[in-house]
Amino acid sequence: MGRRILWALGSVVALGIAYLLCRYVFWGLHGMNQWPLILFVFGLIVIGIAALFDGCGLMLCTVAGYLLGFALGMVFNWDTYHPERGIGVYTNNNWLIWTLGFLLFIGVGLIWEILRSRWRKKGSC
Repeated sequence: MGRRILWALGSVVALGIAYLLCRYVFWGLHGMNQWPLILFVFGLIVIGIAALFDGCGLMLCTVAGYLLGFALGMVFNWDTYHPERGIGVYTNNNWLIWTLGFLLFIGVGLIWEILRSRWRKKGSC
């Protein structure tokens, strides 16, 4: 039980640091105020659920996904011009790439935990 708590606390602290970096330090790169918080809260929920089921891999992938999803969004985003909405109206898909990268890493962590659980049942680990 103590190991689970330490993993959960460590993951929450790491995710908190990632949130502070992405939301405040790198704000000039993306200009989003609310979306980093929404992803952070979702990550906290995932970490909480993973802690209940001793999912250290899922916690690790959640934190990594937040940071690496952000990096993917910064690298692969593009602006789209919308003349039908008015002169000089652009949108950017950074938020979508960040979210999909984050969810992809959470999915990898979930698969990791499922496989780890099956290996434990077979006695391999």
